[in-house]
Amino acid sequence: MGGFILVRAIFALRAGAPAVPFEDVFLGVKFYGDHARVTMALQAIIFAAFAIGILMHKRWGLILALLYMAQVIIGHVIFIASNLGIDSQRIHVKIASIESPVVLLIALYIWYRGRPLLRHPSA
Repeated sequence: MGGFILVRAIFALRAGAPAVPFEDVFLGVKFYGDHARVTMALQAIIFAAFAIGILMHKRWGLILALLYMAQVIIGHVIFIASNLGIDSQRIHVKIASIESPVVLLIALYIWYRGRPLLRHPSA
């Protein structure tokens, strides 16, 4: 998955009409064009790193995954709060507000399943 996102960011592969600029949201801020490619590539590298760490049963992988999920949750809150009154962003705010509980549940699941590794690093 991380590899696919990295390739998508580097080669500007996107879904939608060609007239729509490449965009990405990181920490609740929307980026376009080359800046969006950089933020998406950064997120892909982080995603691949914590996936490798989790597959290797390393504590740092779990911590990195939890930090990334916290960034996603905080980013959703920032994005929703900053774009709430903007009519052109109404559908994106609606999508982010629908995604937020799911993202929170995923983060709680990762934390719950990783508690033994967080408590005992050698486990």
